Order: sequence, then structure tokens, then C-alpha cells
Amino acid sequence: MECRWEGFFHLGVVYPKLFSHANSGQGPILETLATLLQDPFFSAVEVTWIKDEDVRRKARDLLQVSGMAVLFNGAPAIRELQINLCALDSELRQTSVARLKRVIDEAYFLGAKILHCVSGPDPGPPQRSEAKRVLIDSLEQLCQYALENATDYALVLALENSDREVDRLALLGPTAETVEVVQAVRRHFSNCGILLDQGHFSLMKENPEQALEMARGMLTHVHIGNCYSKDRSKPYFGDKHLPFGVPGSDVGVDELAAFIRKLREIGFWGQKSAATLPVISFEAGPYMGEPPEIVLANLKRYFTRAWALV
Repeated sequence: MECRWEGFFHLGVVYPKLFSHANSGQGPILETLATLLQDPFFSAVEVTWIKDEDVRRKARDLLQVSGMAVLFNGAPAIRELQINLCALDSELRQTSVARLKRVIDEAYFLGAKILHCVSGPDPGPPQRSEAKRVLIDSLEQLCQYALENATDYALVLALENSDREVDRLALLGPTAETVEVVQAVRRHFSNCGILLDQGHFSLMKENPEQALEMARGMLTHVHIGNCYSKDRSKPYFGDKHLPFGVPGSDVGVDELAAFIRKLREIGFWGQKSAATLPVISFEAGPYMGEPPEIVLANLKRYFTRAWALV
């Protein structure tokens, strides 16, 4: 495409996927975050939890000055805190909701407009219906909490799906079922939506364009990236969020361009968003120990090539 993308959407990066130390909420947070904030190629960043209060405050100050759209990737905290929003054990679910409320507090503190969360593990066919029912209840409690603590904006919760049978073994799962859950929440709360990830669809055995069509009008943002689904013996098989160009991997320039074109077709480009413009974020990290900066350059090059085909 001849024109630039900045007028249509924010292009972002999932920070804890690129810099894996950030998953723990510790390490050289400020130094690595600055790598992204000073790069004008990107206008959005998905941050995550930060355990040290002083570092968290300094990160907030950097984010405010950067001019970036800020989102909060909740996956690292959800994993470490063992949050399960679809837990059939009522005590575990109550604890999970309480812990995610603390994550909401941190998202507000950092200035994030969208918080990414996940369903929890699949309990198996006999209990799926009940698990989805309690997931809806959990999300409604969290949306209410986000509204009660809103100031000049209300945080939006983004429910991400992933594979149910191959790697993540998540309750959600199929895009059609994810749409049903979010539609149920949105009957009472508008601050809930869907995050779809291009790197998940081959593991889910779904067509990316069809999935985007199903989620039309409910997308908070999307992730773009690569995956390898052909050979379980490979160390990078599954939901690993590879850089582009890994031999035999599922997503290349053509697939990336087709995904971006479909986002335009469903009206995602330029739509009203919690982050002012809609956000398309790269979720990718090193897969063979290479420096994250090399992965970042890889993402830029592949996006530029794909954009030329849009």
C-alpha cells in the first residue's frame, strides 16, 4: 500500500514477549522498555505487571512522556498468580477474580486503556458449559470493578482465545464460543471485547479471515505473529510466537498481508477505540537465543513487506 498506516491504526509490540524477563515483573524493566518507547516505528506498547513500586512509577512516567498508546498484557500475572476465571472451584475462582482486580489497579496506574486476559484451562466436555457460565460471571464482576474505578476513561477487558487441544488447552478455544461469551457479557457491560491472535489459528485449525469476520465489531485489538504447527518434535512447536522466516512456519508475508487486508474489510481500521485508534500488536520473541533487538528488526522488515501488498 502506498500510504502509511499511522492514520488507520496503532502498530504495537507485546513487550513481555519480546523481552522475556518482563514476564516475572522484574529485571531491567526500564532499560528494555525504553528500547520500544524510543522507536518511532511503533505507536503502541503492551506492558505487563511490574513488582517493584519504584520501577512501576518510573515506567509510568516514561509511558506518559512517550506518546505511546498503552495496553496491559495480563498473561504473565495470570500465569504466576494462578488466576483461573473459569474455575469450577468457587474458592479458587473468587481468589482469581480478586487477584485480577489487583491487576486492573496496576493497569490503571500505568495508564493502560485495554487489559488482556484469558479464560483459564479447559475442564473437558462434560463441564465446559458450566465453565463458560462462571467465566461470564467472572468477567462481569471484573468489568463492573473496572467501571467503578474509572476516572477519565474506563478500562476495557479483552478476552483472548487460544487452542483447546494442542498446546494451551484453554477453555476458549473456538472463536465462535469466544464470541458467545463476550456477547453475553456485553449485554450488561460495554467495556469487554475480544483479542484475536494470528499466531493461534493454525493450532486452533481455524481460518484467520473467518475468525475475524465472526468477531467483527467486538475486537479490542489484534496480535499478529508467527507459529509452527507441523512437527511436535521441534522445540518451537506450538504457541511460541516465533519471529517471521522460521523454516516451515505458518505465517509469512502473504499471510500477514491477507490478515491486515481482512481487518480493513471488517471495518477495524480507523474504528473508534479505547486507545484512540485500533491497535495491531506484534507478539513475537526470540526462539533460538538471538537478541530481542534482532527480532524487533525482523518484525519491522516483514511488516513493511506485507504492507506493500495490502
